[in-house]
Amino acid sequence: MNLMVPSGRATVLALTLALLVSSCANRPDSQVNGPLVSTVQMSAMVGRASLLSKVRSPVTSTRLGLAMLIQRAEELVRGNIPFLIDPPPRTSGIPGSREFSASLTRLGLPAPTPGTVELLVDGPEFFPALEEELRNARESIDLQLYIWDNDDISVHYADLVKKHGRSVPTRILLDDIGTTVSASLEPHTPAPAGFRAVPDMARYLRRDSSLQLRRILNPWAVLDHCKLLVFDGRTAFLGGINIGREYYSEWHDLMVRVRGPVVDQLQPEFDKKWRFAHPLGDLSLLRTPPGVSPRAGPPPPGSFPVRVLSTNLLEGRREPLEATLRAIRASRSRVWIENEYITSDRILDALIAACRRGVDVRVIIPVLPDDPIEKTMDFANHQAAGVLLRAGAIVYRYPGMTHMKATICDGWATVGATNLDTHSLQISYELNISYSDPEAVRDLARRVFHKDFANSKRLTLEDTRSLLNSLVEPFADQL
Repeated sequence: MNLMVPSGRATVLALTLALLVSSCANRPDSQVNGPLVSTVQMSAMVGRASLLSKVRSPVTSTRLGLAMLIQRAEELVRGNIPFLIDPPPRTSGIPGSREFSASLTRLGLPAPTPGTVELLVDGPEFFPALEEELRNARESIDLQLYIWDNDDISVHYADLVKKHGRSVPTRILLDDIGTTVSASLEPHTPAPAGFRAVPDMARYLRRDSSLQLRRILNPWAVLDHCKLLVFDGRTAFLGGINIGREYYSEWHDLMVRVRGPVVDQLQPEFDKKWRFAHPLGDLSLLRTPPGVSPRAGPPPPGSFPVRVLSTNLLEGRREPLEATLRAIRASRSRVWIENEYITSDRILDALIAACRRGVDVRVIIPVLPDDPIEKTMDFANHQAAGVLLRAGAIVYRYPGMTHMKATICDGWATVGATNLDTHSLQISYELNISYSDPEAVRDLARRVFHKDFANSKRLTLEDTRSLLNSLVEPFADQL
């Protein structure tokens, strides 16, 4: 009997471990990680952000933490000043004019470069274009995404990229927080029969493939929110769409396809992030990066000046914020915005001042998903909407989730990944473009704004009232 006791305990232990291991695998017909898988993946992500990133990159992590602390403190002070702060424009000319563009360049923003801009509205336009570029790529495929989800659409495109990556050198950058957290957030669309969500998309992409993949780690929870896909150094996509079911068929969103010499400004943005995500961390930065030869070629027919705008906390770049503020402050006739969040006090102050000048200010906000962070931002959006309505703006609520990030000020437009909140405008890594070509701006107004104004509900002050609005607003200022 004594010989049987250890054997029985070992059997129980083995069965327990087997049950735990089997429960770690997601169930069939699942579009999302289960609780145990989510806990394991989240814990690993937190470890990479809090420990691995600081061991790999102690200097960069320290600089990033100090820079974020300064930004947070600055916004905390500014957000509690009880009066309007909106200095006069430091630019000349009306947004959309050559004079205004030259003023932005004199202020230190990157000079515009020739290129074409093609709007891809929603998943049914973007994903076929993505497949086209994957098929046509011959020299390189570089994909940076904030989220590569783990649902049926995500697995399909992972398989497609792995297939093309066998013949074309392929590099993938994934933000660790964005991709890990999204794997635990379920889309509305049910899973196909028998489909099993992938526990870790980064591992899945690496498995049985020749592509290279690096995670962008997140010390101090600083996100890299950019979506930048570059093919052969000649064509690039950027905007709001990630890889996942929500972006494929559930949400309203926008990507743009750009071609021409402006892509020579976008390729280095990817290359720089790739270098910073090297497994050797700060040690890899001691090597001089290789020079990059322009590959985009001459301007294609229909090109016009396109300006690349980046937010980079380490480099002190807040170009989407600076450009948007200058454009709102200089506007004479219209400021139209469609954005997931509109909670930045700087942007709100500039919009209120524009209303007082008689500018046609219109804003479209979404019905946000039902989770704690999004609900907080929903209250903050409604607080901002009430402020804007009292100033004379028109505010609409889109009938669903709009993930658009688009702005038109007179004849100037900007689109990209940047939300109008503190984190996007001042802390996260972000990427936008801006342009003033009259036909391209009209196309954005026609295909996005006019349609969405017509399809959205115009809000009243009564719609925006809630006791929670003012309570969550100070907290939302830091998000």
